[in-house]
Amino acid sequence: MGKRGPKPVDLGKLSLWEFEFYKAFHLLREGFPLPSKYASPIGLTKAEVSGFLVQLKAMSPQRYWLAAGKTAVELGERTNLQRPPTPTDLMCAEQQRDGEIRWLQHELRPPSIEARAVRRKIWVDLIRSNTYATLHKVCGRWARLPDVRRAGMTCFPKHVLENAPQFLFMKKNERFPRSDYGDDSRLEYFARGMAGVLCGVKAMTGIERLRNMKHDLNGALWMTRQGDYVLPERERYCGCWRCSIRRTNAVSELTHVSFESGLRRFMKLAAAVKTPREWSRIRKEF
Repeated sequence: MGKRGPKPVDLGKLSLWEFEFYKAFHLLREGFPLPSKYASPIGLTKAEVSGFLVQLKAMSPQRYWLAAGKTAVELGERTNLQRPPTPTDLMCAEQQRDGEIRWLQHELRPPSIEARAVRRKIWVDLIRSNTYATLHKVCGRWARLPDVRRAGMTCFPKHVLENAPQFLFMKKNERFPRSDYGDDSRLEYFARGMAGVLCGVKAMTGIERLRNMKHDLNGALWMTRQGDYVLPERERYCGCWRCSIRRTNAVSELTHVSFESGLRRFMKLAAAVKTPREWSRIRKEF
């Protein structure tokens, strides 16, 4: 006879699945997996944008992470550049790099109003689906979006459809955000719920565990060491994807008023950055 009570959940695995579903839902709704750090138009020439795209596409996550750290130090941020990046750091650096690539591509070739309206309609229909039949149709349209196919994310509408009862049940729960201004909250709610389902627990269990997860020294993902190296107290951190992205975003927060100036500075530093050879193995272990 099995033990009674709540099932234990691997919070690390739950957080990673939340990250994957967050990106999938955000790509569906907006056309890119993560929120853009740069909401206002940028003052770069087309030649600069094209050049930066070439540079970013050739940049490894290790190099991006180190260049971001060097830029932060130059702007007054206290950062330990001797500490090698963790696999999570590199995962988030790769996502930020890819996000900047998509943003710059967007500047060169903005999607048509019709294309943006189509994906927004799919997202709205996904939220409003109340039966398996309507959900099946919406997920089919979602999976056929060209950028979803290119990004290899067609498995996510499939996951939703395979777990339709749990997905539909989430929307009936009293915690489901119903406000006209709660679209971001709905996206997070669905990402957390589907993460729970993929981790073998109920959707609402996933939502509650992630909502209540601590991000300080009492949290399950608080990092105190890297391999055999014990981190000094001031360098310890939460290893979840949200906190990793906040750390990676330190440069953009410092350069928010003048993005083009900050990007130029970042690219200049990145061109001269050389990452330690041993860092190349970190990505392979992830």
